[in-house]
Formats: sequence, C-alpha cells, structure tokens
Amino acid sequence: MQPIYFFVILLVAIAVANLLLILADSDSKLIYSSWMLIINSLIAAGLSMVVLIKERTSIRRDRTGIYFTIGLLFYFLANIVWGYYEIVLDIVSPVPSIADLFLMSAYGFLIYRLIVTYKRIEKKGNNKIIYITSIITGIFLAYILNLMISLTEVSNSRGIMLLVVTVTYPILNSILTVLALSILLNIKGQHHISVPWICELIGLLAIVVGDSWFAIIVLTAFVDEIWISAVLISSHYMMLAGGLVWYLRYSVKWNTRWPTRKNQGKLYLKSSKNIIISTIFVIVFSIVMGILYFSEIDITSEDAGGLGENGLSNSGFMQVHGDQEIISIGAIVPLTGSLSSIGKPIVTSLQMAEQDINDYYSSINSTVRIKLIVSDSKTSPESTLFAIKQLSAAGVKVVVGPATSTAVDAVKDYAAKNNITLLSYASTSPALSIENDNLFRLVPDDKMQGKIIAEKMRDDGIKVMIPFWRADIYGNQLMNATKLNFENLGGKVDYGVKYKPHTGKFATSLHRINFIMWNQELKKLNSIVAEEISKYGPKSVAVYVVAFDEITPILIQAQLFDPLTKVRWYGSDSVAENHHIIKNIDSGQFALETNFTNPLYSTASENTKYIDFAHKLGNSYHDTSITYPALAYDALWIAARTLEQYTSDIALNQSNVENTQSLNEILVDVAKSLDGVSGKINLNKAGDRISENYDFWRVDKSNHDNSYYWTKIGEDQHQDRIISH
Repeated sequence: MQPIYFFVILLVAIAVANLLLILADSDSKLIYSSWMLIINSLIAAGLSMVVLIKERTSIRRDRTGIYFTIGLLFYFLANIVWGYYEIVLDIVSPVPSIADLFLMSAYGFLIYRLIVTYKRIEKKGNNKIIYITSIITGIFLAYILNLMISLTEVSNSRGIMLLVVTVTYPILNSILTVLALSILLNIKGQHHISVPWICELIGLLAIVVGDSWFAIIVLTAFVDEIWISAVLISSHYMMLAGGLVWYLRYSVKWNTRWPTRKNQGKLYLKSSKNIIISTIFVIVFSIVMGILYFSEIDITSEDAGGLGENGLSNSGFMQVHGDQEIISIGAIVPLTGSLSSIGKPIVTSLQMAEQDINDYYSSINSTVRIKLIVSDSKTSPESTLFAIKQLSAAGVKVVVGPATSTAVDAVKDYAAKNNITLLSYASTSPALSIENDNLFRLVPDDKMQGKIIAEKMRDDGIKVMIPFWRADIYGNQLMNATKLNFENLGGKVDYGVKYKPHTGKFATSLHRINFIMWNQELKKLNSIVAEEISKYGPKSVAVYVVAFDEITPILIQAQLFDPLTKVRWYGSDSVAENHHIIKNIDSGQFALETNFTNPLYSTASENTKYIDFAHKLGNSYHDTSITYPALAYDALWIAARTLEQYTSDIALNQSNVENTQSLNEILVDVAKSLDGVSGKINLNKAGDRISENYDFWRVDKSNHDNSYYWTKIGEDQHQDRIISH
C-alpha cells in the first residue's frame, strides 16, 4: 500500500473513532473521553507487545522496542487511574497522583528510547530544521510557563505542585517531538521505517497541543471545549497504533517480502477504488449513526388524531385508551449540567408521585390516569427551550419545572404563547414574580432568602460581606436582595466578584484545568478578603457565595488562598445539602473549617406524609436533600388534580376551547386545598409560595469514620464553631 493511502485511511479511522465523542452532549464528553483514552492506549500498548513478541529474537541487540512497550503500558495504566478518579470515584486526585507517577515513568522510557535510537544513526544530516524547531518549542514552553505562573497560586506546596505537574507534560512532550523529528529527518526515504516515525511524530505533535490546550481554554474561557484535548491525546494513541500496524505489515520478518514494481502498480490500481469506496461508506455510515444516536428525538403522543369519547382530541394533553383517559404532564429536570446534583432524585420523586396518583385514581374507580414525560434541561437555557418545545409537541399543557430561574426565564414567553403553565419547584428569582402570568412556584422568591441570610450574618457578628456569585438572573437577584438587607442592617457590602456561569459537566468537574480556571476569580476574591481582614479582622468578614454545583471545585481551590480560609463562608439554597461537597475530602474540610452556612426553604418535616416520603426517597438517595424532590412531588399532584378538573369542566361545557386563565385559576385553588408532602401551600398574587420558613445547613464531620455530612443548625449537638487562625 502506498503511504498516502495508508495515512488517508488512518485519518479517517481517527475521525470515525472520535465521532462518538464529538457528537456527545457536554456532560457525556468527559466520560467518553476517559473511555477513549483507556481503549486507544490499550490498543497501542497491545500492538507494541505483538511487535515485541514477533521480534523477540532481536531483543538482545535492540532493546528500544522494550522501552517503547513499557512506556505505552504506563500510558495505559495512567489512563485507567485517571478514569477511576474522574468516573468511578468523582473525587479530586492527589497532586501528584499515582497516575502522574505512571505518566512520568512512561515519558522516561520513551525519551530514553528515542535518545538510544538517535545515537545509533550512523550518518546524521543537516540539523537546521531541528534547531529551528527547538527554538520555536522553547518559546512556546516559555509562554505556557509564564501563563501558568500568572494563574496558579504558588504561596503553598499544593499550588506549586499543581504548577509543576501541569507544566511538566508539555515540556516532556516537546522533548519527545524534537527527538522524533531528529530521527525522522535522518531516515527519510525509507518508507517501511519512516512511515511509523511519521505516525509517531504527528501523534506527538497532537499530544503537545492536547496537553497545552488549557492555555487556549484559559484565554478564551471556552471551558466546555476541554474535550478537544481528549480528542488530540486519543488521536496520539491511534497514530502510534497506525504506525505499529504499518511496521507489522512491512518490517517484521514474516512479512518483509515486497511486491515487484510491476505487481505493485496493479495492486495499487486495484485497491485504490476499493479503498475510496470503503472510506466513503464508513464515513457516511458513522455520521448517520452518530446523528441518529445523539440527536434529540421529538417527544410525540402515542396516538394522533381522532376524538375521544368526551369530545377531546387525542392529539391534546388527554388521550383516550379504551376506558381510560390519559393525561400527559411534562417535567423539565436538570439531569445534566451544573445543577445535575438534584436531577436524579427529582425524577425519582416524580415517578413516585406518578405511581401514587394513578393508584389513587384506581382506588376511587376513576378512569383518569396520568402519564409523566420527563425532559432534560441540561441546566442550560437553550436546552430548556428545546425541551419545552418537545413537550408542547406532545400536547402538554402543564410543565413541572424548570428548576432554575435562568431556565424559566428562557421558556416563559414561549410557554405563554403556547398556553403552557409552568409549575416550578426550585426557581426563586424575584425578577420572575409577576402577577397574572403563566408561572407558579412552590418556593418563596429570594427577597425572603436575602432577608434571612443577611440576618444570620449579622447575628454571627459579620460586619463586612464580600459576595462571590454567578452572574445570571438567579445569582444577580439573590445577591442584590442579600446586599440590600445586609446594608439595611448596618453591614458593609464589598463590590465582590461575579463570574460567568458556564454550562456542561466540565464547569463543575474536578479536572485540574478547571481548578486553574477558578484561580482567576479566586485570586480577585482573595485580594478583596485580605484587604478587608486588615481593616476589620477575620471574625467580622464573610464570603457570601451564590453558586450551583460548581461550588465543589470553588471550595477545593479556595483552600490554596490563606485569607479565604480565615473568614466564614455563607451560601444559598442552591448549595445547601449538595452531596458533591461532602463527597470530596478537600471541599468537605474547607466547608467545615469555614462554617459554610446555607439557607434552605423548610418543608413540613414533622408530618407523616413527609416522613414516609423521605424514607422512600432516602433508600435511593440518602445523601441528597429531600426539599426539592418533595416540592416536585407536590407539583405533580397539583398538576394532575388541576388538569383532571380542567378536562371535566371542558367536557361539562361541551367545549373544546382551551382557556389558560381558567386552568390557572383551578391550579391556585387546587394548591390551596392540597395537604402536600411539603405542607400547606399558599400562593401570593404572583403565584409564588408564601412562607418565611428556612433552615440553615452546614457541614459536619463524623467521629466514627471521618466522613462529612450535612447537618441542620439547631438539630445537632454542636455550637457554631469560631474560626481561629
């Protein structure tokens, strides 16, 4: 085979292999990238072992194959360890970790192999290109080092180690690249030998860029594009594997016979057509399958057209199947993204509610049944809008959710135009408190939360509040409410630091590059805190943070800044009982030491319904907050009873005309009459819950197994800790 055909096929194979990762949603990319690195590094290591076995007779005089194989095996082991940390444990790996040990060992063997190989070249050619490459590489590495030093906190050992480890990989890869280029330039023209070296050189260039990709992320803030780094590193392994395949085909002893020039030409002509056809087929097939697999399929009703026995169209929110009337109710839940910590338990609670509601209808011999349709908001405004369009296509008239105020704001107008009522279980922004609209919320708006957290800080002796918040409709409104109340109580509010909330899994991940990203905001915060401490003392200063699941990497990285560890931290309802914080030792310890206190709307935890619900849900999610699942449970009951009465009124009036205002009026009455899991529900004129009941939650540590857990202040036996440093 001509090298050009080989490289075309290899590049197509790499593109097809990475198609799964490229087309995956942002939350799945991290998982897929870990698996791809493991699989591709295993393939490369396996092929290297095959070459080693086939050339075992020459091992005594040439041990470079052994070094190469050992290096690839260490690569494979390192990827397994990284995958274990990120996928299985979901915890922060040590700096350095055992994965770093494996990687450093791999580089040692691979560099030594290249040095030995270069020394064996008898006649070395002009090395001007190598010198130029070395200079360019040196400039590139100097830039990377300067960028890292400006971003990393180096006042403590952990920060220094993070800097050293992060910068070491681009340096080692650059050394490998220069050595590989030196060898390639001195063996050019020998296809059976040079093709594998070309593969290795291209692969090394890919991994240099991949290991330095954090520089592009830092400069552009495109944090969700970290997956490109995984694609490049994965391609590195595939290039190595391709070079080994070529080497096995043309260099090992049992296959060294080359076809004659005449037969070669015939072979190329014959195979070229087949190669091109096969390549096109593979590309088209892979793209089609990828699109079908990853594209979001529209939700449609089970039946279309026709009129039910009560005159309602089967294409609407109610469908008639035999003697049953099926009411479709939608739910938009953050199953992925930066608030995914509450997603799964909410879906479980909704499924519990669906079962309980249908059991209730069955017990009273009603023909009504409900059908729950869940869609993922991905904690993204764009995905939420897509989700509600799907639900609208399914004929849904009431949607339980969305969870976040940003998501609600993104779909509110669309819902109003399409006669859809929103019943949110977690949205709290005061900006969305509007009378006579299509939004109802089973939690109070954040004017009340801002009041109670400001009072809590004052009671704790805080004189200066420094906000650190996500700059969206939720974060901005809550920070403003807290600021206003704290200033009214005589406190001082600093200008603080606001950050752009990113979407996708990487924004909340425990990847080292994510920590580096947070350094930029935390350095600003640290400077402000240090200044206020010098004026008022650490006991009078507090950090007030409004975040989603990104709170975990924030707390982990904040421990690098000494002033941030000296003051108290306060948070919001979106963080209270977050299980990611207590799952990681570093974030759990920081939350413990800083008395990280978070308010959360208080449900009626004394009633029997709540206790039974908490017991059922706790069997599956014992480390998760019960509050939002309980509110979602009640929301589905309200939606079901509202639509049941609404359809009865339509049937009674022999009308098929939808009246959203009538539906909303019924919803308010149903909510008032419901004795829910979360207690009595009273709504104000804006459709928000009326209540001043909030609990405060903080992290504590078990003396039994040293694990961290959330505890409600007032229910534990510990007094508020006084931070002393």
